Amino acid sequence: MELTEFIKTLDFDSYNYLYHETSRGTGKQIVEEGLLVNGNNILNVDNILFTTTLPLTKDMVNDPEEFSSFLKQEKSTSSLFRDVSEMVIIVSPKDYDNNIVSPFNAYADDENYYQGIVEPNFILGVINLEDLTFTPNLECEYYDDFYDIESYNIHK
Repeated sequence: MELTEFIKTLDFDSYNYLYHETSRGTGKQIVEEGLLVNGNNILNVDNILFTTTLPLTKDMVNDPEEFSSFLKQEKSTSSLFRDVSEMVIIVSPKDYDNNIVSPFNAYADDENYYQGIVEPNFILGVINLEDLTFTPNLECEYYDDFYDIESYNIHK
């Protein structure tokens, strides 16, 4: 799906969106298995989800050209730094207040270390930062709210 078509599907009145940057091929794995939230809360955020994701806001996507430019700037394939070739898009209904991380393995006694998971049903899809296309997650719980299957020739 072209980036401009993806942007048209976003409903900022009903949903919050977040993004997680990752390396080539990892987006598919996250779509299938979920996003592991694993580590120390060194940022002391109220929601552990924000240690690995950032908000995707309406202002960011209002101008498709600026959004494309932002995505190109985020891409990094340097061998010296982290490979950023894909952007996973996460959806959270407004009434969930981004509380979509489920316990995965364990909480530490000091409550700073946590393992949780954003289940695949909250993963809207993946933006390929090479060609700026979006691949929807057909198993996303909110899939039908976003995609007109006939318009995009998408098959479940």
